[in-house]
Amino acid sequence: MLTLCLAGPVSAEWAFVETWSDPVDGFETKVAQMINDDGFGLHLYRNPVGRVMALYALPDRIGNLPDEGLVAVVTPQGFAAKDIIAHTEQGRIVEYARSTGRAVRDRLWHGEGQVPVGTLADVLEAPSVALTVTLANGETVETDWSMEGASLPIAQALGLNIEGVAAGAAWEDAASQAMLAAMSACQFPKLDIACVQKVTACSPQISDARDIDGFEVCVAKGE
Repeated sequence: MLTLCLAGPVSAEWAFVETWSDPVDGFETKVAQMINDDGFGLHLYRNPVGRVMALYALPDRIGNLPDEGLVAVVTPQGFAAKDIIAHTEQGRIVEYARSTGRAVRDRLWHGEGQVPVGTLADVLEAPSVALTVTLANGETVETDWSMEGASLPIAQALGLNIEGVAAGAAWEDAASQAMLAAMSACQFPKLDIACVQKVTACSPQISDARDIDGFEVCVAKGE
């Protein structure tokens, strides 16, 4: 058996994507993702019923994954490894991993509540996540992803409060209302372009800092 190690220093960054299509079932969802320097993608997202999934995608230059069997092992640094065993037939209760040949999708967490457990909790706490995939030809390939900078994109994609990053449906609604109120105030009694520019300049307090109070203070300055 040949083992090819592609892992090296990872300089790629995590990103949040508002609309992304799951390649296994085709549903659209929010996703936090990183394509590492080896070309492997790690995508974290919720399925339509709220379960948190991880999709591990292969770069074009290597072969396909098998449809069934042990296709990968994921190891959050400092935590136990987890085997990813793909099935072509899904159980009525158990949700098995599924392989497309170019990617494998596995459930990380049932998605209920605000406190992740199991593999998702390990992934969120680990400084990096390693993956070993077994290709259809028997070759194994290794890679990894840094988790540096992952908290905000994951909080946005999964709607979780991670490392103090504000998220969740209630927070998103409050942030939208704060932005709407600020923009509405710029339109009465007539449109105030300077006000709109100020609100726009302050908007990173919400989008980047996730700080509604800071946004409102920023907008109020100089009034």
